[in-house]
Amino acid sequence: MRTESLAGLAFVLLWSTGYLAAEFALQGSGAFTLAVLRFAGSGAIVGLWLLAWRRPAAAAFSELRHAAIGGVLLQAGFFGFTYAGMRAGVPPAAAGLIAGLMPLTTAIGGAVFLGERLRRYTPIGLALGLAGVLFVIGPKLVAPSSLLGYGFMLLALLSLSFGTLYQKRHTTHLDPRLSLVVQLLASLIVLAPFAIALEGLHYVPQTRVLLGTAWSILVNSCAGLLLYLWLLRRGAAGRTAGLFYLVPPVTALLAALLLDAAFGWHELVGLLLASLGVWLGQRE
Repeated sequence: MRTESLAGLAFVLLWSTGYLAAEFALQGSGAFTLAVLRFAGSGAIVGLWLLAWRRPAAAAFSELRHAAIGGVLLQAGFFGFTYAGMRAGVPPAAAGLIAGLMPLTTAIGGAVFLGERLRRYTPIGLALGLAGVLFVIGPKLVAPSSLLGYGFMLLALLSLSFGTLYQKRHTTHLDPRLSLVVQLLASLIVLAPFAIALEGLHYVPQTRVLLGTAWSILVNSCAGLLLYLWLLRRGAAGRTAGLFYLVPPVTALLAALLLDAAFGWHELVGLLLASLGVWLGQRE
């Protein structure tokens, strides 16, 4: 449990930096183009690692198929729609809020579709976590943003939630590295036509854009998603999803440190509420 807790906290930190990296990268890249570059770069790195170090045993076609479908939801759906939403005007804080609602939708979906038992304090934990997320991000939602952008973010939330449930429902014994490579390749195949047809693979290699893209590939995709897949194999879908309650407050804190964004008593109270909600929601 201690190992899982430390891995969960590391995942929250890595995942939270993704919104900041995307903010930089999208200054010179199309949304789907950025997603395609992320999938291609991450797939190449993890694929080479897979070939060079302890190659996994042969996998059944059904396991590869499940990994591909889960990947399209978890990666192409979530990151493609998230980048599209941010490109359309949704600020990183608002994007974090909408993604932070995922534990609620996943816990409900896990109970309905997977028959997972809701823990005794889960409803209270979900309520506290949601309150913390809203407390941190709510005041920033008054900033003007397009309806189209928020529509994309809603689709991103649904993709992430259903992808988490699908991965849990179709648990495989695939090496996490192989599972991630299959996910990335499937997502690349799905999004590449959109990046070519809608954006012409638009990319301006400025310093900030390159740094944001590199961070998304190396840290968020390779390290963060490997941790996420490992956590999904170790616990219930709802418990793993509960980590996302910490993402918006942590993102706000990182933005304050790195982007000089405001971090006042609203953010502090929200961080405490979200942390309490995650802790309480996982107790028996």
